[in-house]
Amino acid sequence: MDNYRLLLALFLSLGIIFLYNQLLEWRHPELAHPHPKTTPLPSPSNVATPEAAATSGASGASAAPKSAPETAISAGPARDIVIDTDLYRAEITTRGGRLESFLLKKYRATSAADSPPYQMAPSAERLPLGLTFERSGVSFSDADVVYRTDAADHLFVPKGGEVKLTLVGTTSDGLTLRKTFAFHNGSYVFDLDAGVAAPTGAKLASIGISMSRPLAAGAGYRDIPEIQADIANKSITEMQKALQKGVAPISGPITYAGFGDRYFLSVVMPVKPIEGLLTMGYAGAEGDANIVFPGASNLSARVYFGPKDLQILEAANPALRKAIDFGWSGIIALPFLQLLELFHRFAPNYGVAIILLTVVVRLATLPMSIKGQRSMMKMQRLQPQVERIREKFKDDQERLNREMVDLYKRNHVNPLGGCLPMAVQLPVFIALYEALLNAIQLRHAPFFGWIKDLSAPDCLPVSWMPRLPYLDCHGIPVLVGLLVVTGFLQQWMAPKQPDPSQQKMMMYMPIVFSLIFVNLPAGLTLYYLASNVLGIAQQFVLNREFQQLPPTT
Repeated sequence: MDNYRLLLALFLSLGIIFLYNQLLEWRHPELAHPHPKTTPLPSPSNVATPEAAATSGASGASAAPKSAPETAISAGPARDIVIDTDLYRAEITTRGGRLESFLLKKYRATSAADSPPYQMAPSAERLPLGLTFERSGVSFSDADVVYRTDAADHLFVPKGGEVKLTLVGTTSDGLTLRKTFAFHNGSYVFDLDAGVAAPTGAKLASIGISMSRPLAAGAGYRDIPEIQADIANKSITEMQKALQKGVAPISGPITYAGFGDRYFLSVVMPVKPIEGLLTMGYAGAEGDANIVFPGASNLSARVYFGPKDLQILEAANPALRKAIDFGWSGIIALPFLQLLELFHRFAPNYGVAIILLTVVVRLATLPMSIKGQRSMMKMQRLQPQVERIREKFKDDQERLNREMVDLYKRNHVNPLGGCLPMAVQLPVFIALYEALLNAIQLRHAPFFGWIKDLSAPDCLPVSWMPRLPYLDCHGIPVLVGLLVVTGFLQQWMAPKQPDPSQQKMMMYMPIVFSLIFVNLPAGLTLYYLASNVLGIAQQFVLNREFQQLPPTT
């Protein structure tokens, strides 16, 4: 019995620790992704533009900046070029040849009906897809270069076709800069070829592409941008606080690098994972990731600006699936996510799909769950006899143990049977948590009534109610309230713990869960609510069955 209590306490402790860690990750996201240990590499060369200088300085450059020669930019006014595909509307400015806007047509900024499309390239001082290069020990950026092009101001990509946009810039010292974009219909991936042609006899030391974006949290749940990369088959994640302190450059074969938040990703993918250097910095509330390829004057890359949808990511590049952080439970979470998509094909409502997923999970764990509950109920019935044996043989420990084992054998009871099945199910629940938390399918997905977004905390808006501290809800969290009610009902129907302190602890658990779930997405709350309802039905049937069993001997 003591072992049973120990394992039960261990199971509850693990569950509380997990939920507490998730709460810490939400309140302090910078603590959830410590940056990897790296050996500082030689500092990047000194820069010639403020943008590049900010990047190098944050990456640990210590040498005093050299006096950089001024690079004359191309003549002519800058203009904007719009590219329309079926999935997005991009806007490129000829000043710097950079991405000024990237609107996703199938995703909205908020769950409001009149919300504009989601912006993947928010307005910032530094724009993504800048060209950097090093020459004579000095690094340059094309931020102020005005490129030339004969393309129209508005380009439409035909169905099944592609549109190319070529930008060319020249400098007074003989450098020719070139960027060629290729946009495709039906894909969030576009191609980028860039190069720098130096005068005869001159040699470039490196060429690179920079990605920049503001790191302020967005309007969505846990919508916190961070640098994401894959170098030498190792996932790299760097958040704002780490970048502010300074992160050492990382070298190796680069598969992708850029920025991502919970639901969207914008990264550069070299056509082949070739040896490069990733420098990361932070300046003016913006993060910067610069991919540098030493000894090169040209580079070819594919660029992904789109959702963290597993199927879309794998179609673009199988390595991009690493950008979805399922933690250690990914091997279990991925099948659950795929099952959720399957149910949505038959029931075009993700709330209903979550309920169907809950039913399947309960059915899959039903034999183990029933076995555990039956064991606990038998233990409850045997408790009076256990107490008598303890009292009778309290001075003879050896005899006490023999009598206890004999009692359990006569009644076919395993003292650990009620705890071990719960412990085995713990990874399943954690995997479901990660799957639902990271499913972009739930973003802005309605269920019914007031639940307009399953990826946001549940809240029935009540305008006259004051906003409570530490809560995202400005109203009543109805699903969370139902979660507490069903939790208490389930505890009341379940076998009572022999220890009064354990009984009180179990009765407090629904309140603890409510405090945790009140700020978690409604999809997660819906899953646990449905699981509670099914658990109550299961307990009702088992209680009826148990009443018909013969008395213990």
